[in-house]
Amino acid sequence: MISIMSRESVERHFDDLALRDDYWKRKNAYYYSTIKAFVSRIVSPGSSVLDVGCGTGEILAATEPSRGVGVDLSGKMIELARQKHSQHTFIHSPVEDLELNETFDYIIMVDVLDHAYDLMKVFQRLSRFCKPTTRIILTTGNPWWEPVYSLLEKIGAKMPKGPHNAIEKGNLRQIFQMMDLKINYSGFMLLFPRWIPVLSYLANSLGVRIWGINRLSAIQYMIVQPTAKNENNLGLGCSVIIPCYNEQDNIEQAIRRVPSMGACTEIIAVSDGCTDGTVQKVKDLQREIKNLKLIEYSPNRGKGHAVRKGFEAATQDVLMILDADISTPPEELPWFFAPLNKGICQFVNGTRMVYPMQAQAMRTLNLFGNKLFGYIVSFIMQQSLTDTLCGTKAFYRKDLPRLRWGTDKWGDFDLLFGAARMGSKIMEVPVHYMTRKTGESKMRSFRHGVHLLMACVKGFHWMIFIPRRDFYYKWDVR
Repeated sequence: MISIMSRESVERHFDDLALRDDYWKRKNAYYYSTIKAFVSRIVSPGSSVLDVGCGTGEILAATEPSRGVGVDLSGKMIELARQKHSQHTFIHSPVEDLELNETFDYIIMVDVLDHAYDLMKVFQRLSRFCKPTTRIILTTGNPWWEPVYSLLEKIGAKMPKGPHNAIEKGNLRQIFQMMDLKINYSGFMLLFPRWIPVLSYLANSLGVRIWGINRLSAIQYMIVQPTAKNENNLGLGCSVIIPCYNEQDNIEQAIRRVPSMGACTEIIAVSDGCTDGTVQKVKDLQREIKNLKLIEYSPNRGKGHAVRKGFEAATQDVLMILDADISTPPEELPWFFAPLNKGICQFVNGTRMVYPMQAQAMRTLNLFGNKLFGYIVSFIMQQSLTDTLCGTKAFYRKDLPRLRWGTDKWGDFDLLFGAARMGSKIMEVPVHYMTRKTGESKMRSFRHGVHLLMACVKGFHWMIFIPRRDFYYKWDVR
């Protein structure tokens, strides 16, 4: 598992590659020429084009624009682009900070999202450069190719990719909906990314069009266009539930870093039988932080019980869970609140499977288990999820009476199965997953894995067989 990605690490990586860029493009000429031809086929010559992550500018130049602007995080790539294609404008800047007072006919993003720290912020900034007819052409690497990429890099057959995300097309579809974008067209490329006569032709012309087989392609692409902006504001407030067990070194930062959301943000810290200084820390903070509540009880009864106690005390329209260990940055909570406040969906689930995790944030066995349970729960719910055990979730308080508890000890599956049972639309939001600052995870791979497997069996039974009148937990949400 690699260190978590940052702008600085990505910039260093591509600065180091800049002088060998031509070497790698010659070595993998078929791969790069295919992508260049694909983009050039879509862009009408003489258009205005913004190439984000332009590298040394070959793709931008190939589109023959009347106005071409390239932007890249790597200063050394930009220097080479200016030398090679002086007829176009090249800017050294992160896309999230790009300042331009113009819009474009096309925006090109080849492998840019693979190296973006915050996908939502990228599209938030790009909206400034779009008109209603702008088309965004983007490609990303297929996450299923990760083992192949690693092997090719080790034997020197492929350019090192460096710190990068692993983005499924399903994740992008949900982000586009949040960012007021629609997919005009999508597909796969380069089922076989090396040139071998006949084989490459058949694989990359026919194979990429055969359902199932095409999902093994190296590249996934989308053509995206802006839609009418969703200006809905339901005027909702938010209750952030922070269950904690002996988190005295983390709880203050967890509380202080919760941003203000909507009409009102209340924070409810639930001491699940804490025996350290957690409770006193919260009491001290109550003197200065408005709308901070404390619930305490003994003995320790587990996260699921603590979350339910927090829900019972909540007064706002949106309920949200934040783990006290700050493994998910509280600053990312507004991305959970926004789609609910706009009425886009009824449940938001965090996923840690897009951005690279900080080293040791999740043990390898736990990572495998998370992916496995993602497939199992998706099958049961008939909605696609990539991370069922992310502690950060949000939904409407009015849906509490329609939830049933008792599937698993943390409450994650209870909430997901309950949302699916009532027909809620579930969206996933990518979150960064950090190593906890202090303390250790309470998750035990094998023992808790067996427990979660039994929870899936129980959840399947509840989803299919239990009559509606017997399903719901009795809540008082007056």
